Amino acid sequence: MATKAQVGGYLLEEVIAWLLRRSGYELLTERMSGDPALEMTGAGLAVRGRGARHQADVLGEFPFTPPFSLPIRMFVEAKSYQLKEPVGLGVVRNAWATVCDVNEFDVGMTSNRYRYVYTLFSTSGFTDNAVEFAMTHQISVVDLTLPMFDALRIGVEQAASTVHPHVVGAGTVGRFRQVVRHVLGTAVAQLPPGIPGQQTQLDAIRRLRSELEASFGDEILLAFPPAPFMLALTGDIDGFLRHAARRRDHRIDIVRDAEDRTATGWIIRPVDDSNSADNGDFAYTLRFSLPHYLDEWLMIGWQSTRQVEPLGRATIVIYRMFEGIPRPYELRYGPRPHVQDV
Repeated sequence: MATKAQVGGYLLEEVIAWLLRRSGYELLTERMSGDPALEMTGAGLAVRGRGARHQADVLGEFPFTPPFSLPIRMFVEAKSYQLKEPVGLGVVRNAWATVCDVNEFDVGMTSNRYRYVYTLFSTSGFTDNAVEFAMTHQISVVDLTLPMFDALRIGVEQAASTVHPHVVGAGTVGRFRQVVRHVLGTAVAQLPPGIPGQQTQLDAIRRLRSELEASFGDEILLAFPPAPFMLALTGDIDGFLRHAARRRDHRIDIVRDAEDRTATGWIIRPVDDSNSADNGDFAYTLRFSLPHYLDEWLMIGWQSTRQVEPLGRATIVIYRMFEGIPRPYELRYGPRPHVQDV
């Protein structure tokens, strides 16, 4: 029988895939024709590596390809632990080993070549050594302990508690994922027969989806700074899209989130809006979190005692799907005289 924490992790992975779909993240659930790296096993989709096959519970593909790179596929793994149990080095080390192995698999002379990356989401944060290892080896980590993710954490925990008694016995985890994908529409998934507590599961996932739509507008933006990690942005996404429709390339400030009780939160807001300059009413506010160890990547000269300026003047790129076409937005920022709070 799967534990409640495991069920919560499975559910969180599927929810994250659903929230990222507008960023172009397309969930893969079946082997693609002509792709020698993907296989179907009794447990579902797997990716072949040089030394082993790796289960791909949540594997997504992006429609955009960075310059001088291969198309990108991303493993998503989520841990739903108690707050006092941060994700440790072992989990991150396993993620690194997975991408190293699959990226060394020789697919031969074929156009089906991809660069695999890995992102870990955690409802309990990460230990410092886990984050240090992740940053060194370009494993993205997303800390969900921030208040802006309260609705996500609480909703997943409540739904997991409701469905957990019904995820019992061989094959029930796979069937549970089918239920979740059917409700969220992240993949073509018919409801399999013989699901224990099927109506209870359906009601719980539909309720969770409704709560997330109310809290997030059913979307999280993926942002890519010039650093070995990505950012998961929430907040006023509609306001951002309205502003970016006029100015796809614009200047921003990155400031501390004074309302964040974990001290890992940051805010992005535009600085080229005349209204904001006059009365402090910004066109949009986006939020993200970083584990403490990664804060130095955003100091960019703000703390004179540390003189940390790894990014200098830089650009954060956001991709979002518009009528089936990926559209990039460039958010430019530079050094500030001191750290600001909002």
